[in-house]
Amino acid sequence: MILNVFIYILLPEGWNFLKHLFIFAAFAAWPLAAQPLAFTTRTVSAGNSPIAVRVADFNGDNQPDIVVINAGGSETVSVLLNQGGGEFSAPVTSPTGGVGGVALTTGDYNHDGKIDLAVVNNLSNNVSILLGNGDGTFRLASCVGVHAGPVAITEADFNGDGNMDLAVINSLTGDVSILLGKADGTFRPGSTVFVGASPTSIKAADFNGDGIPDLAVANGLYGEQAVYIFLGNGDGTFRAGATVPAGNLPFGMVAYDFNHDGKTDLAVANLASNNMSVRLGNGDGTFQPAVNYPAGNGPVSIRAGVFNQDGNLDLAVCADVSAEVLVYLGRSDGTFRGPESFPTGGACNSVAVGDLNQDGRTDIVAAIAGGVVVFINSGSN
Repeated sequence: MILNVFIYILLPEGWNFLKHLFIFAAFAAWPLAAQPLAFTTRTVSAGNSPIAVRVADFNGDNQPDIVVINAGGSETVSVLLNQGGGEFSAPVTSPTGGVGGVALTTGDYNHDGKIDLAVVNNLSNNVSILLGNGDGTFRLASCVGVHAGPVAITEADFNGDGNMDLAVINSLTGDVSILLGKADGTFRPGSTVFVGASPTSIKAADFNGDGIPDLAVANGLYGEQAVYIFLGNGDGTFRAGATVPAGNLPFGMVAYDFNHDGKTDLAVANLASNNMSVRLGNGDGTFQPAVNYPAGNGPVSIRAGVFNQDGNLDLAVCADVSAEVLVYLGRSDGTFRGPESFPTGGACNSVAVGDLNQDGRTDIVAAIAGGVVVFINSGSN
């Protein structure tokens, strides 16, 4: 721009057209400052003290709905059906059949085209398989036993048979229970993966590029603060891979390709060090040194989405103690700017993302004690 302005000054008075052309080019080339994100926010009733939240289409109308696990002894899940435009129905509640629900995941476990649920029950040491009826309600198919103190779950086809399998962290026994899916929505016990003392979080992804799902397991409540990588063998068993240092008490993880190089990267929310660590993958199950970002007070949950429509993945982190959702806008090289903070009005237990009003922008849902906070993305450059 400076060169263009200098040329503008030197041109003779009669050359107005060229002078205007140069000044237009100068301002067109000047980089615009990034505009902050904006969300329209409201709190929606969602059952009794929701502790975990996910987004999926539960009634087949091609609109994303919201599901939560209700804490406080109710042993239920509640679905809020999308009414369009970011509006939701009153909660539709179904029993889980277990005790102490703490985590859940979604999938079509019986191949009927309807979304089902797998709910981790911490006190009854099992996983409830809830088959979707296609209207936002569920029926209990089975409760599959795992080891002591299950706290987190992830899903993938670990043995390549075309059925979705589950991997469940057991915090008290320091292992992962692999549950192998059958075509009818039931599961059979598979291998046990020993992962170290008090694991807190788990994520399935292909970290070494062989097309087979692997596992990332966060440990940190006691002992080493690290994420352990376990490489899949393709038959539902796993072998130990790299140990990836993490922050203090790694608690939530996502695994995506943040820098567009075809290799899976990791982002970890570290509860006790109040930060978020991003590690770019090398494509062989190892990772580059961490780049750390502040993450409020008590980050417990993390999700990825595209919030500003630039084609780069962004991150949303739920901070429990500081009662906020923090959004980090991604750059094409795998680094992030921000965070920008959005208050939740209560301790944030879990976060989920999806295009709730189908306007092409990713929205956010946060679970708090009083319900769910819906953040409708109103745009940014």
